[in-house]
Amino acid sequence: MSKALSTDFKRFLVFPRRNRKKEKATMKNIRQYLSPILTAFEKNEHEKVRILGFGSSNTEHFLPGMHWFEWLDLAIRCRYGRVHTSINTGVGGDTTDDLLRRFETDAARYRPHLVFLTIGGNDSNPDRMVTPERYRENLRKLYGLFSAMGTLVVFQTYYAMAHSEAERLKRFHLFMNIVREIAEETGAALIDHLKHWEPFRLRYPEKHEELMHDVAHLNARGNSVFAAGICRRLGLGFARGFAPEW
Repeated sequence: MSKALSTDFKRFLVFPRRNRKKEKATMKNIRQYLSPILTAFEKNEHEKVRILGFGSSNTEHFLPGMHWFEWLDLAIRCRYGRVHTSINTGVGGDTTDDLLRRFETDAARYRPHLVFLTIGGNDSNPDRMVTPERYRENLRKLYGLFSAMGTLVVFQTYYAMAHSEAERLKRFHLFMNIVREIAEETGAALIDHLKHWEPFRLRYPEKHEELMHDVAHLNARGNSVFAAGICRRLGLGFARGFAPEW
């Protein structure tokens, strides 16, 4: 990867320079919400913390190479040791309807302490016939189900997609805004990747393309950048020799 690309995506996606004061406040809020988990990592006194990745193809590891959820797993281990168990039940093509349908078998059975909920790309596809209202209600239901188990929820918006269909892209941004609204409504944590990825895509479309497998999915390099954004907001880093090769 060129030095220019590395500098640009770090500046936009990992260590954003825009609205630094607001970004610091956001990171503080995320860490405060997750303080029970971070404390459990530090103390490592009882059972391992179970972390669930729940979503569609953006969560499922369907390509060769390290995936964002695996980079997160590695960053936690580098910082705290093996204090956790990571469980990935992402399924490509899923909508929020599908997550609700398989909640008992692919989420509740593991009784996770923490879930990264990343969903909406397929819901926003007009062909899937999921209305914004149903998507919103499904997110509320998912939050309620996890919360009832005592699971802390981290909602995530996506990276920037590059669909050529204007209506598809418009709906995608509409649905991602609903994620933001539900996170605020419920008081859950939000990692708003899209807020940083979209300006990067618009300013550096060729460089954004280098992070993508196709218009809707990250490649291995993109997954490492996506993960770095998560780790940055959780106060995690990588030990020497274990960092992504940017």
